[in-house]
Amino acid sequence: MARKSPHEEKTWDPVRRRAVAATPEERVRQAFIAYLTQKGCPLSAIQVEYAVGESGRFDVAVMAPEGTLWLLAECKSGVVSPESAWRTARTQLSRYSRALPMPKYFAIVIGQHIWCWHADKGTLCPEFPTYPQ
Repeated sequence: MARKSPHEEKTWDPVRRRAVAATPEERVRQAFIAYLTQKGCPLSAIQVEYAVGESGRFDVAVMAPEGTLWLLAECKSGVVSPESAWRTARTQLSRYSRALPMPKYFAIVIGQHIWCWHADKGTLCPEFPTYPQ
């Protein structure tokens, strides 16, 4: 097992309220969290790397004010090819959606690009949805 360097670069995660390893994927996740808060989503509504039964962990989930699952997002670094990241993320979201209630939206974040679609219709959103108040 590889040991982590004590000098490993860290980044602050405001959701988990702790420093985490600044991997390429983590940087994408943190940029997406910042984007969500700029769009009016409170940090208290965001969950990060939450275990989903036997299926694994999702990257970011956002709960609506009434407590329902509003958005489920998978983040990938721009280091991998967009096609590979897209396939992997869609597979993960599909697997997680079987273990969770259907969210209103799914999102895939690859590097600086965000694709969001209506979970029930499967259609891409023309723009990122507004967080419900």
